[in-house]
Amino acid sequence: MRVTPLTPEQPRPSNKTKSMPMQTSDKTGMKIGWPLLGLCLFHFASSGYASEQDVLDVITVTADKRSENMMYVPSSLSVKTDLDLKDAEITTISELAQHTPNLHIFTWGGSRESNIFIRGIGPGLFTDPTVGFYVDGVNYTNNGMFDLDLIDIERIEVLRGPQGTLYGGNSLAGIINVVTNKPDNFTEGRASLSADSLNERKLSATVYTPIVEDRLFAGLSVAGVQSDGHIENIFDGSDYGKKDDFFARTTLRWLPSDSIEVNLAVDYQRLRDDSYALGLADFIKNNPEKINNDFKGKDNRDSIGASLSLTKNYDTIDFTSITGWRDWENNSSADQDANSSALFVFHSSSDEKQTQLSQEFRWASTSPSDLQWLAGLYAYASDYKVRGRNDLDYTGIGYGGPYVDRSNVKKTNSGYAAFGQLDYNITPALVITGGLRLDREKRKADIKFNNQSTSNVSIAGTKDFDIWLPKIGVTYTFGDSSMVYSSVSRGYRAGGFDHLYPSQNDPAYDEETTTNYELGYKTTQLDNKLDLSAAIFLIDIKDQQVQQLVKATNQVLTDNAGRGRSQGLEFEARYIPANNWLIELGGSITHAEYRKYDNCDLLGSTKNCNGKKMVNTPNFTANLAVQHRIPLTDDWDLFSRIDATHIGEYYFNSLNTLKQEPYQLINAKVGLEASSWDAYLWVKNALDEHYSTVQYDFGTGPTAEAADPLSVGITLTSHF
Repeated sequence: MRVTPLTPEQPRPSNKTKSMPMQTSDKTGMKIGWPLLGLCLFHFASSGYASEQDVLDVITVTADKRSENMMYVPSSLSVKTDLDLKDAEITTISELAQHTPNLHIFTWGGSRESNIFIRGIGPGLFTDPTVGFYVDGVNYTNNGMFDLDLIDIERIEVLRGPQGTLYGGNSLAGIINVVTNKPDNFTEGRASLSADSLNERKLSATVYTPIVEDRLFAGLSVAGVQSDGHIENIFDGSDYGKKDDFFARTTLRWLPSDSIEVNLAVDYQRLRDDSYALGLADFIKNNPEKINNDFKGKDNRDSIGASLSLTKNYDTIDFTSITGWRDWENNSSADQDANSSALFVFHSSSDEKQTQLSQEFRWASTSPSDLQWLAGLYAYASDYKVRGRNDLDYTGIGYGGPYVDRSNVKKTNSGYAAFGQLDYNITPALVITGGLRLDREKRKADIKFNNQSTSNVSIAGTKDFDIWLPKIGVTYTFGDSSMVYSSVSRGYRAGGFDHLYPSQNDPAYDEETTTNYELGYKTTQLDNKLDLSAAIFLIDIKDQQVQQLVKATNQVLTDNAGRGRSQGLEFEARYIPANNWLIELGGSITHAEYRKYDNCDLLGSTKNCNGKKMVNTPNFTANLAVQHRIPLTDDWDLFSRIDATHIGEYYFNSLNTLKQEPYQLINAKVGLEASSWDAYLWVKNALDEHYSTVQYDFGTGPTAEAADPLSVGITLTSHF
């Protein structure tokens, strides 16, 4: 517990609504986008300040596995509530990064690969995630699970820096904690329809209702997304980027007594998409809405999951149990050569399946005392299987073919942990924190490659990993409005067996660890009209898991060949200058580099990348939002908002030869809000910036996938 009293959670706004992403770069979009941006600017310029002052809402989070005001959490933390997501038109995890300092997310090849980087630390090619991704306390352990529909969300918490003590493995960069809405003792619902100039439509509906007053409540959310695609495949004239997505979640909340709460949630998703709109980088740069591919890829996903949480409040202790189960299947294929030339052919396909079961028990003190404590136990088990096929033909460039390479991979991961944390008030203003976790994990693999292009590989084995993950911290509170904190914490990612480029002679790699040193400041000023937080950090990365070229065999493998360091600062501010106004400002400066990385050139011409900048880490980011609501009548408000984001330069590869230049994104939104309906018109990427979501070079030249161009859309919502 912190020395500042906790504030109860605020009631949900009555006009919550979820909306969808929409973009465009055609002439129609340009004609609409610029006037809409101008309308928002005119609205801001012509609106005078009201005399009645408003205040910022208190946002309660569970980042430290306790309910607490976000401004009292001694960590670098960003939070987006359901109303924040609605107002900023954030509808995907990737869009969340545009509004969050030091969070960079890129998705290539559709929803299968959502790669999350925090403070420069992120995954390699098909390695385990470095950011813990949790939905209602359940850990999603595969990158392919992260691209979930942002519907029926109460808030999203982004916790930066290693979180090994409370969250264990795969949290060495930070945590994204998604909390969904809970039904309550009243009936409410909404239905929303969106459409955009990129030919995408979304229909969603949510309803909550009590079944037994004060005891049993139910909720149901469904969403469907369809798109015809806005990318032209000039090889055959077809549209590319088709999407057909259906998602549903049902929730039961039971209060059998005043001291017990039980929540059961079941979710399902069926996704049928095109994938990998890849092309040669020079072609994509000049033709961002075209590809030239002779093989059409797909990205199909079926997933189902359930979570059961139980909370029991005793006189001096809270007990929490969280059980999670997920079943995820993905069938994907891609034109990896990214063109229609017969000189080099590389088509891939894979069938993946993963099931996981997890259980956490937690106890936390609740009585007023100088010493507060939290303790827990955690265990999980997962099975992962993938069958893959690569069709290759190098005859046009003199390397033979055609070849068919097949793979059959089975992996079983399991682990258990015990953890605890103490907060002790040395004085009413000074708190010292200490935490420790023991993580034990097992990696078992059976990997078989039947290759015509290279040698066959057969690997079977087991590796065990044991690690202690400590944390120490000090917090000093100035009155009730400001605090300064410092902490040292450790995170890690277990090792395992490489199944992307397996080596018969070196099939396994060890764990990777990070140590984070952080100093931060948080304050609430001007009678709760200004929240400001800032942090400086330094992270040392040891035994970094990277891809390496083994020159003796000309093979690429994943190994512990690297050490790295990330350092910088980040800040956020929310300010209400007058009634119905909101200004948000955030930014980060990050210097992340490889301290040691030998044999990093996968083509074999450069020895090391020592001193090179880490991939997918913008050196500077900044985001600014200005939002205003004008009461027109007793029932109608006029809403407008402008978001501006600057993303500094960063590199796609460790050699720093594939570079993304800085770019700016401008979004604007205007609409009418009433007690029972909302109507919005909005534009995203109003400047029609052209940039790449991903670039790589596997020996046939730089290959890229273009980000969404300018788009214009509407969102209509009815709620009760």
